[in-house]
Amino acid sequence: MKNYTIKPLVLAMAFASPAFAQEAAQEAEQQDSQVLEEVAVTGFRQSLERALDTKRMSANNTDSIIAEEIGKMPDLNLAESLQRVPGVAISREGGEGRNITVRGLGPGFSRTTLNGMEVPASTGGLDSSGGVNRGRDFDFNVFASELFNRITIHKSPVASVEEGGLASTVELSTPHAFDNPGQQVAFSGNLVADSFAGETNPRLTGMYSNTFMEDKVGVLFSAAYSERSVRQEGFGSVRWTGPASNGGRSWANTDADTVINGTPNPGANYPGEAIDQSQQLDYMWTPRLPRMDSFNREQERLGLTGSVQFRPTDNMEFALDVLSSNLKADVTSYNYFAQFRNSYGNISPSEVTLDDSGRYIVAGTFDNVTPRSESRGQFSESDFTQTVLTGKFDLADNMQLNLMYGNAISEHIEEQYRYNITAAEGHEFSYSFLKDSDIPEMSYGFDILDPSNYVWSGPTLRHEEVRRQNDTFRADFTIEDDNSNIKTGLIWNSREVDSEFWNPTEGSITQPGSVTAALTANLADIIDGYGSGIDAPSGFPRNWLVADFNRANAAWGAGQFTLDEDNSNTYNITEETLGGYIETNVNTELLGRPLTFNAGLRLVDTTVNSKGVTSDGQGGFVPTELEDSYTEWLPSTNVLWEFQDDLYLRVGLARNLSRPGLGSMAGTVSVTPINGNVSVGNPGLEPIRANSADIGLEWYFGEESLLAFTVFHKQIESFITGTTLTGQELPSDIRAIVAARPEYDVNSPLYDASVLSPNSDDWNITTSENGEGADLDGYELSYQQPLRFLPGWASNFGVLANFTHVKSEAEFGNGIVGSLEGLSENSYNLGLYYETDLFGGRLMVNGRDDYITDQTGSDGNTAHATTGPTRLDMSAFYNVTDYMKVTLEAINLTNETERLYTTGPVGDLDMVREYNSTGREVLLGLRVNF
Repeated sequence: MKNYTIKPLVLAMAFASPAFAQEAAQEAEQQDSQVLEEVAVTGFRQSLERALDTKRMSANNTDSIIAEEIGKMPDLNLAESLQRVPGVAISREGGEGRNITVRGLGPGFSRTTLNGMEVPASTGGLDSSGGVNRGRDFDFNVFASELFNRITIHKSPVASVEEGGLASTVELSTPHAFDNPGQQVAFSGNLVADSFAGETNPRLTGMYSNTFMEDKVGVLFSAAYSERSVRQEGFGSVRWTGPASNGGRSWANTDADTVINGTPNPGANYPGEAIDQSQQLDYMWTPRLPRMDSFNREQERLGLTGSVQFRPTDNMEFALDVLSSNLKADVTSYNYFAQFRNSYGNISPSEVTLDDSGRYIVAGTFDNVTPRSESRGQFSESDFTQTVLTGKFDLADNMQLNLMYGNAISEHIEEQYRYNITAAEGHEFSYSFLKDSDIPEMSYGFDILDPSNYVWSGPTLRHEEVRRQNDTFRADFTIEDDNSNIKTGLIWNSREVDSEFWNPTEGSITQPGSVTAALTANLADIIDGYGSGIDAPSGFPRNWLVADFNRANAAWGAGQFTLDEDNSNTYNITEETLGGYIETNVNTELLGRPLTFNAGLRLVDTTVNSKGVTSDGQGGFVPTELEDSYTEWLPSTNVLWEFQDDLYLRVGLARNLSRPGLGSMAGTVSVTPINGNVSVGNPGLEPIRANSADIGLEWYFGEESLLAFTVFHKQIESFITGTTLTGQELPSDIRAIVAARPEYDVNSPLYDASVLSPNSDDWNITTSENGEGADLDGYELSYQQPLRFLPGWASNFGVLANFTHVKSEAEFGNGIVGSLEGLSENSYNLGLYYETDLFGGRLMVNGRDDYITDQTGSDGNTAHATTGPTRLDMSAFYNVTDYMKVTLEAINLTNETERLYTTGPVGDLDMVREYNSTGREVLLGLRVNF
């Protein structure tokens, strides 16, 4: 770690005030903690009530999710708990919540803390879900929800909450022994059944907590272990394109040689462009790689927490918190696809049927198509460890000093083995979307299960390691009187990302010769009943030839890797921040009614250092190092006025920022030769800054009841956007990097003849840059109420609902104007619960509109998008005794599918990119507390 010079201005501001205070929100949390000592925290209803109390007392706009019992959050996944909060939507990996989007801003705009410090959390994923996380996005699926007792999300800033979350700051908290003095023991066990995978997996948790020496010492230990088997199956097109958009290609035959059902309308796809009227089919679009998809995930997760608290006097308290999590995931993917990509010039359509608009081919028969079977194994392990030491000192009756030091390390290691079995020659191929617009019927003109019909194509073998470390020191001084308080402090952070890319060890890989039955298998021998879960038409293939990973690895000699220090994906980035703040809270009156006024100012200095390698333009590489720094002033003001009994007006004004993802500031050159795509990092990215305003009305019209309406506005000064240049020659330095890859070496066993030449003028080059800003506007409507006014047993029902509307348009690269990535214009949650002392349950529905996942698109598409899902989950319990409870949970009751699509060359189409489902999950469990 390099020496950091503390700016005199920051120190002067941090300690400018002679009086320091405790904020009102912290005071409310202490009151909430005192309630915990008096009332047994049980049930979903109690969880909702405590969350409302926290919201009501907070100076800024917050929402909370609070444990129903110790070690029992309302949902099985942290992201899935957060999606019940107004304005929050989630994305999933293998059916489980992974990332959050808040008020239309994606995962990189939210900052997540754990026990008071910002933490990294990285996992891997499928290409379509972002792959390995090297950025600031927080992967919530790293942690078991049972390890936490509270989640608080700040949607408007206060000066005492660190900057970085332009959309939100999410605070995760683990439990402590002093929360519930005395001995507490809890165990729970669940059996998880998956409707697709056909397996039953365990999910186990345990917690022990106790206080000693007249509650001066407290210890708490917890553990959570789970296994999960997920089967995801469906169809993928891997985007749509056409000959003209694929390097200006043409079909091998002419329109006159093809039976065309429908009237081509090429001008609608390429308005204003010159059209060759004799070859109108060149401007019609097809799926690039129409394929059957089978993704299978075996996951094992272990989480451990330990907490020791020591209160030697009433004026002094220390705590040591340790949390660790280990996530292992083996993902095997099997795909079988016909290759239109880069092959249009070899393919002759014999008959095609166009859609009603005359713009793409919904059914067709084609000659000389070369299918390929791709078998991919991704074997990963993610480790996370956090240690936090805190001290609280009451220096006087009205003065307190809080100190915190924390260290968090996240390590993700992943190996990928991708084997390609390609048909030895071209064959007739047909597809038809006429019966189902999402899943086509497909047929091949040869036996796709016979190994002798195939040859090996260059495999992809790689090993990646991403190590992220955060260190934080924080000091907060507070002083208060009867009606006001002042707080000031400073916080220092060091954040580091080490990325390593490993290639197969030279000489370790050998080509095994022919494709044989000994090295392959039929999918039906590995996956039972493929296609049964997606209601596919009868003509959708259910079986194909795949590689046997264990035998293929042995035959190829795969598994030995060497660190590639000359690869641009091997890099180190460090970011150090030093900030100070001052904040005041005043409790007063306006027109005789209670008013809380919060105002503060943050000053933060950021220094970023990026180390890596770049091409010297002659086939060699040279080390590079870049450094940048910037300073920001960030004011905030919040007002909470109870202008009538239980009716509040809440106003928030603030300036905030989100920093670029650390991985995006590396000088990387990521290449996909088979697709002709190059992505170039940008170490010079600036943070995204915005001014925001919130105004809302909150009516707490009864116990556990709320009706609230909030309007919000963000004036975002600049977005980080991706700019893609299509049909490009590679610059000499990038061309040297591409040409050095083993896919281009005819003497390498990794050689692949189908990749795009480095000298081609058909490359797509994407880079990130600070682009134009945008305004974001929206509103949230929330309603929550127990229905006690109903007669008899019906009075045990309750409802909670919220609706969010967000709208924004920004200018992206290439002059594209469109919706922000990840923004669903409308999203909602609706819940109905029933609860008595003996039994209870709830149904939760959440949905969101379609949203853009990539505004830069590729292969001629304006954008990539996702169809908004609607999911239904349920949970129920029965109290066998005061200490024993039986639980039942069901996830995705309606078997909601996941659908991705592309928008075509103009941006107005909806053509399926992926259509798949993970099925339903049912958990039957037993929980014991004593």
